[in-house]
Amino acid sequence: MRCPWKILPLTLLLSACKTGSPDTAIGAATMTAAAIGASAASRAAGGCIAMCTGGTVCNPRTGLCDPAPCGGRCDPSEHCEATFSSSRCVPGVAAIATQADGGSPVTPLAPVMQAPDPNRASPTIVPTAEQPHR
Repeated sequence: MRCPWKILPLTLLLSACKTGSPDTAIGAATMTAAAIGASAASRAAGGCIAMCTGGTVCNPRTGLCDPAPCGGRCDPSEHCEATFSSSRCVPGVAAIATQADGGSPVTPLAPVMQAPDPNRASPTIVPTAEQPHR
């Protein structure tokens, strides 16, 4: 029987959570399962795994809460202008400063014409700091 050996660590972990009330461990397990289910449902719907608060906004790409531009303090008629050292709310709508040229790639692309030689080792790159002095 393989199943009891997999359940043993979980049983030991849950038995270590014993407190004065016998319902505490059951309640904790129920609430944990509910929280995991709610997080999974929110993430599946394109939201974050948690509710974003305190100047953070949901990043739907990662599912995590990221800091809001300017801490979320800008009015709807303002936009956040951020520099390396500070950020501030500025009146007006944000505009695009530059446009991409839309040209062809600078680097020429070529298909691989032959497979790597299995009798040769791959090249080793040694950082300059680790190279012997000449």
